Order: sequence, then C-alpha cells, then structure tokens
Amino acid sequence: MGFRKVEMIMENYKYFENVKKNGYFTDIPCQFCGSKEYCLDGVFFQRTDDIRSICINCFDKRKINVHIPEYIKKKVIANQKQKVDDLQYCPPVPWIQNNDWPVCCDDYMVFIGEWEQDEFCGHASDGDGELLLKEMLIDELKNNVESYDALWEDLGYETSAFIFKCPNCGKKVAICQDY
Repeated sequence: MGFRKVEMIMENYKYFENVKKNGYFTDIPCQFCGSKEYCLDGVFFQRTDDIRSICINCFDKRKINVHIPEYIKKKVIANQKQKVDDLQYCPPVPWIQNNDWPVCCDDYMVFIGEWEQDEFCGHASDGDGELLLKEMLIDELKNNVESYDALWEDLGYETSAFIFKCPNCGKKVAICQDY
C-alpha cells in the first residue's frame, strides 16, 4: 500500500479567519508552483518584488510574506517579534492600505470578513444595522464620515466594511473602504 502526500490548506491564521471564505483570490496561477487553486492576489502583499500571485499552499510554506511597515510593527509592544511574524504570514486584507492592521489590547485584531447591511442588521441586538456600523467604525474614520446614511446606503456597492475582532476582549471594529 503506497502513501500519498496530501497538501493541507490552512483555513485559519492567527489574524485572519477562514481564508477560503474571506481571502481575495485571483485567476493568475501561482508564481511558485503553477497552481490555480486558492491563489492570493499579489498586489495586496505590497512588496517591491512585483509578486502577482501565490497559492495558499506556497504561502503556508512561507515562500513569501506580507510586507508590514515599521509603524505598524510598533503598534504592539508585548511579544512584538512573534506577533509581527504571525501577521506577516497572514493573507492580506484587500484595500486595507499599507496592511494597516487595527490593534486592541496590545495585539493585532483578527480579520473576520466583509459585512454588508444584512450582516450588520443580523448582529445588531435591536436589528439597527446602521447604528451598529456607527458604533463599530474605527475611531480614525469616524471624523471623516460626511453622512452615515450615505455610507450605509453605499455598503456593498462602492463601499466595503472589513470587520476585525480583538483576540483578547472580543471587541469588533469596522474599517470602511471605498473603491
């Protein structure tokens, strides 16, 4: 009886929940092995070596990492080296500029996915998704919102809400990006 090597795809990373569901994949084959399955779009790695695509298997083998700028590394203090190492080997979240990962309780928050109006309404204890969006919006963005009604109406169209959860206290925040 022969043995067959089975490649294991990590579906969860320390700071990225369910990569198969929440990852941003491209049709461009992996530059390392040629695979066309679960290839992450290289543009979001923000590297200088012009990476176009890497499959999850090659990423799990740490053939490349995500570039994490120094100012983001300095957002955490305790166990900084290990946390930064864990973060640079998490798939990048599309459109989060400079991989500017939010921090809570001296740790990077876990990306849990993109929410639209239905998800906000479903998670709101009173069903008021727009109010929950206002409460969850990361502080750095609250002052830039001209109209919460317009932001709410644009979710799922030109605006995406990326949701992160603190691995320690459970607090959730939303980072909204428009295309």
